[in-house]
Amino acid sequence: MRPPAIDERLHSLPARSWRKVHLDFHNTEHVPAIGEGFDEEAFADRLVKSNVDSIVVFAKDMHGYFYYPTAYGPVHPGLTFDLMGRQIAACRARGISVYAYYCVTWDNHLAEGHPEWLVWKRDRTTYLPRFDETPRWTALCLANQDFVDLVLSHSRELLDRYELDGIWYDMPLPIDAECFCHRCLARLRSEAADPLDRRAQHRDKQRLLVDFMRQAHVQAQSIRPGCIVDQNNQTRLGLGERAQYLDNIDIEALPTAKWGYLYFPTNVRYARTFGTSVCGLTGRFERSWADFGGLKHPNQLLSELPAIVANGAQCSIGDQMPPSGRLDDAVYDTIGHAYARIAELEPFLDGAAPVTEAAILVSGDPLVDIGEPSDDRKAEAVCGLTKLLMELHLQFDIVEPSANVERYRLLVLSDDLQVTEEIADMLRGFVAGGGAVIAIHDAIRMQGGTGTWIDGMDIDYKGESPFAPAYLKLGPELLGAVPDYEYALYDGTAQWTSSEPAFKLAEIGEPLFQRTAAHYTSHEHAPFDHLTGYAAVVANGRVAATAFPLGVSYYRHGYWIYRELFRQLLERVLPERLVVTSAPMTSEVTLTNQRAQGDLPERWLVHVVNFSPGRRTPAHCEYLEDPVPLRDVVVALNVNQTLSGAFEAPSGTRLPMTRFDQGWQVTIPEIRHGAVVVFEVDAAREFVSTSNPA
Repeated sequence: MRPPAIDERLHSLPARSWRKVHLDFHNTEHVPAIGEGFDEEAFADRLVKSNVDSIVVFAKDMHGYFYYPTAYGPVHPGLTFDLMGRQIAACRARGISVYAYYCVTWDNHLAEGHPEWLVWKRDRTTYLPRFDETPRWTALCLANQDFVDLVLSHSRELLDRYELDGIWYDMPLPIDAECFCHRCLARLRSEAADPLDRRAQHRDKQRLLVDFMRQAHVQAQSIRPGCIVDQNNQTRLGLGERAQYLDNIDIEALPTAKWGYLYFPTNVRYARTFGTSVCGLTGRFERSWADFGGLKHPNQLLSELPAIVANGAQCSIGDQMPPSGRLDDAVYDTIGHAYARIAELEPFLDGAAPVTEAAILVSGDPLVDIGEPSDDRKAEAVCGLTKLLMELHLQFDIVEPSANVERYRLLVLSDDLQVTEEIADMLRGFVAGGGAVIAIHDAIRMQGGTGTWIDGMDIDYKGESPFAPAYLKLGPELLGAVPDYEYALYDGTAQWTSSEPAFKLAEIGEPLFQRTAAHYTSHEHAPFDHLTGYAAVVANGRVAATAFPLGVSYYRHGYWIYRELFRQLLERVLPERLVVTSAPMTSEVTLTNQRAQGDLPERWLVHVVNFSPGRRTPAHCEYLEDPVPLRDVVVALNVNQTLSGAFEAPSGTRLPMTRFDQGWQVTIPEIRHGAVVVFEVDAAREFVSTSNPA
């Protein structure tokens, strides 16, 4: 079996700040006075007291206003001094790293003054608001080099004038990854591309974004070598082309806002595969940005931050400073309480690389956000599989076909993966080399064809079922303790035939008729009527597949039978797992590794995050305010090394450790928000296997 997958680049990344505050500060001209209560000493002292080690302060906001005396303008009309300069000086005097925030394509001032720079939509309108509408993202197009040059001139001024640790670009993405301005239309047509083709638009906007990021990064390093350049919202497909111009990959994911609690876990497993440090940005708000008066319960941050660092990412907490310039004590007491815990954990976070055994394989056009399922079936599939694999405590990444997949033991092929001949060759080689595959829906067959990509599995695609839902009838190999029943496949299924009965583990059933205005019964779909002979689940050796879109369906419905079916397929193709635990499926369980350094031995670290939300209504997301403690949680680590002992971090409390066939086992007495178990390697002793895990 392949060794666990560890990206060695992540072991040796430059030091990064673990406890950042992203201090939003957007103010229109309707705010008459800016910074009247600002005191730089009190400002910086409050950050120190709150265990903050880095901060993003504002150079230019989304309205187009600057917060320092720029040669370009406009400076906010209510500001009479160099607010940003004084923030930077006070923070640096206390050892707090400082980034300057700069908003790129959202700039109301430039949008009103330069209509020739606007992004145009398919319906021949722009993102400028109606005269009776409150402005939002005004969307400027990166195809306008004079606009890009102005952004770079602003950036040069910042980097020349101030002692900055980094520059933080917001909204660099071409909105919706398409534009129909005259420059974009002319460029696409000159390349014989159809501007109405979404794929052509995505590829074109990827080129524009990569070019802007390259210019910004080269300039920053030429002015201030070592300056960290962040570009927000880069966890879209095609990140491999952009990652070389990123010193950090930021994931904006305020879970109590639109992002929810699945966005970060999905995107971090993609972002961390490019050898670059990753930062997870949550917020202190009850809801979203600019939620003045909205403050999270302290327990929410105590649950959210452990889930960020458990995936090898640094923490950032979003705040918004009132126009007065005074930080709210209640806000920073809450932040300080949460960051005290992270500060204690830092010795176990520095240089810790995520350890994985599997990967979800996804393909698609550049700039598609796989963590945002709104009206996007591909993202529904990836998010559904992420949720599923997290609940089964599998250690996994999310990768595109260009990644080095040979490092993984298992590939899960996302529902709509289009298997080209190139991808098929890669998959066949992966299986021949000992890898396992679970293919979902379209991903078992060749793109546009009716046969499979895997040799030795005789399956013929007969199209999609005309019924949604269809029905799932498990065969005897999958039943076990599962009730023998016809389970609904709510989102339909493909229809496969096979000449080899042994491959078929489950069959598709159909109702009497599809519910329509002409044919219907009762409140919902018609009940099961008959079996079809079509395969719903197939398996052969280390390859298994489901005919129905399991990822999409699990995202939409969370039906337990889909999870149970996948669990059985997982045990069939990947019987040995890196981490086995008695923690409930609601817990997030991840594994990281620290190399031996100096007197410290190599360490394996198992993070168990207790996700116990309160009841919610349809109008708001989960709230993690009253965690139910987990007790006597068993954690088994399957690594072929001799370990000298285990303890809880950061307390150092020793945990009795027992040995079994492939590794080591401990019991954690209690987990409230999260726990980190540190297993230390005994390099002087050779591993010898013994009994089975408890």
